[in-house]
Amino acid sequence: MSAYTEQEELEKLAAWWKEYGNSVIAGILLGVALLAGVRYWTHYQEERREGAAALYEQMLQDLRQHKAEAARGSGAKLLGDYAATPYAGLAALMLARQSIEAGDRPAARAHLQWALEHAADPAIVHAARLRLARMLVDAGELDAAAALANVKETAGFEAEYQELRGDLLAKQGKRAEARAAYAAALKDLPSGSPYRPVLAAKLDDLGAEPAP
Repeated sequence: MSAYTEQEELEKLAAWWKEYGNSVIAGILLGVALLAGVRYWTHYQEERREGAAALYEQMLQDLRQHKAEAARGSGAKLLGDYAATPYAGLAALMLARQSIEAGDRPAARAHLQWALEHAADPAIVHAARLRLARMLVDAGELDAAAALANVKETAGFEAEYQELRGDLLAKQGKRAEARAAYAAALKDLPSGSPYRPVLAAKLDDLGAEPAP
């Protein structure tokens, strides 16, 4: 009975393999291909990150050596060829700074807008939004600046956004609201921050709050 059972099981297995064997082989081959693809993609991404890091370091070195044109070239390559890496967002901020120093405010705004739309790191996005909004305030484009300041998630940048709102309100002549925003910014700023005197000066410039 045992031998018969084993033979029967072998026949069943042979029949099953005849019907489903090709699918099993295809599944195995697909799994192998997927694994190879994941490994290739991981290796490719790592190579991209390393290439972007090297290019960004070259950009910083060019800036330290006052090679502005070379630095701009490295920055443009990062934005064009390595846009998905964190280094591209950093490069956009550096290019914006370069443009401001060169007096090219339209180019600076374009680089900040790029970082705002494409940077992968939330901190870089916040930095770009704040810098762009300040430029808009300086240019008198208050509605556009207010739209940038109106964000819910400001983790780590509470003081900066409160200061920006204070600047906007001061420009609009809303002195009481501006004082409240600057006071909130001072509250959110670390006690040892060297930027506290700047905020305190902005608050003092608005004068004392009128007595009720």
